[in-house]
Amino acid sequence: MKPIDFGKAALAGLLALILNLLATTAVIFAWAMLVEPGRSQDYYNALAPRIGAITGPAGGVLLLFGAAYLLGRRRPERNAIAFAAAIWVAYALLDLASGLPMMALKDLVTMRFALSLLAALAAALTGGALAARRNRSS
Repeated sequence: MKPIDFGKAALAGLLALILNLLATTAVIFAWAMLVEPGRSQDYYNALAPRIGAITGPAGGVLLLFGAAYLLGRRRPERNAIAFAAAIWVAYALLDLASGLPMMALKDLVTMRFALSLLAALAAALTGGALAARRNRSS
């Protein structure tokens, strides 16, 4: 990979994280408006982390798979698997950094967080591997 590819991977990781946070926010809003309208703000504030614990990891898996696959196909000469790994590194570091202002590192790095990032890594590498395979067969 060229040095510019690492910047592109970092940007892809950042965009995936932003999209994931927006999607999680949309799910929380939809839940509040459609499933349980009329509750107190405290109720929704307490509900948001529980919804996010489900939608965040699932969104990360889907977004990293999609990014690695689509961007891995875009430049057939680039190592799609290495690029996928670089996207994941950026995503994981940014996800960790975004949580640090809200809680201590020991409270942030939990088994759930680690499993979520491990699933996202598997998805990114799978997307990269499928892109590489498609690039070789073209």
